[in-house]
Amino acid sequence: MQAKGPVRVDAKDVSSLSQPDRATPALLLRLRAAPGAWTFLGAGAAAIGVYFLLPPDAQSIWYVVIGLASVVAVYAGAARHLPPGGRLPWNLFAAGLLCQVAGDAIFAVYEVHLNREPPAPSIADAFYLGGYPLLAAAIFLVLKQLGGQTSRVAVLDTVVVFCGVVLVQWVYFIEPYRHEQFMGGSERLVDMAYPAMDVLLLVGLAQLLLGPGGRTASYRLLFASVGLWVVADEIYGLTASSYRAGDWLDALWLGSYVVWGAAALEPSMARIARPDRRHLPRLTSARLVLLGSALVTRRPRSLVVELPSVEAAPIAGATILGPSTEVRDEPVQGDEPVQGVEPVGLGSAPC
Repeated sequence: MQAKGPVRVDAKDVSSLSQPDRATPALLLRLRAAPGAWTFLGAGAAAIGVYFLLPPDAQSIWYVVIGLASVVAVYAGAARHLPPGGRLPWNLFAAGLLCQVAGDAIFAVYEVHLNREPPAPSIADAFYLGGYPLLAAAIFLVLKQLGGQTSRVAVLDTVVVFCGVVLVQWVYFIEPYRHEQFMGGSERLVDMAYPAMDVLLLVGLAQLLLGPGGRTASYRLLFASVGLWVVADEIYGLTASSYRAGDWLDALWLGSYVVWGAAALEPSMARIARPDRRHLPRLTSARLVLLGSALVTRRPRSLVVELPSVEAAPIAGATILGPSTEVRDEPVQGDEPVQGVEPVGLGSAPC
């Protein structure tokens, strides 16, 4: 007869297992602790697979259904795992995603019922663009709840990343629209607004990468969801002329919806709101790579100045990058190290 009740594993038995075998019980425990999150991920992956098997009109409707399910999951996860006073960031996530879903729904109405695409620009663009500030504000509040870094070094790191992102977005995504000859003025402005709004998410993604909450599953899922969205937006910006509804790129946006919902349903999302005790950012390899990538934009500054089509914005950004990185490592009176933490600069190496 099979014994009832939980099966207990002896610590000695676990220690004798190989590394892959030892990881299996930990994975099973994590799946049991967060059945809602992993069930939502699995169902979402299946729904994305079904999306690519549907005819075009059904795809438009199914796209909205997946997005709406993500909004409900984010709101439900916040209500389940957080007290009323700590739900604001995730409610903003839900509101920002709902704006995206509203834009998707407007597109679906035009494509299914009117058999044409919406005009450019349209009310759908207002919802799409309106969602970005909400998502960026939610990321900021999540980092603030973690005890977001307010030291001079952390602030200047953010300035460096922001200027680097602005330079790249302007040169490769915004500037080309200024010379489109077959666009009206309003259509051009709206198309330029999308990569401008992506700056908010790109900076937010960078801050999540450097944030102190990466050890929780919910934080990692949140980072992955923002990353999928940003990657999809950037690829779309480079291939907008060849994009068609139902392309493989939709899998990234739909995947972002699903992973965002799973991040909210993961019980560890309640621990994201616990502040980190570090007052100075650590000089991790991720921070070095990110800052180094941003600083690379300083090198072609002389080349940028020579280009007649690329004007004030890149030059101003490159001009700010130089002093910011130099001031970052200068000691300032009043910057006292936290006990047990040694402040480090870009030229230092981690111990």
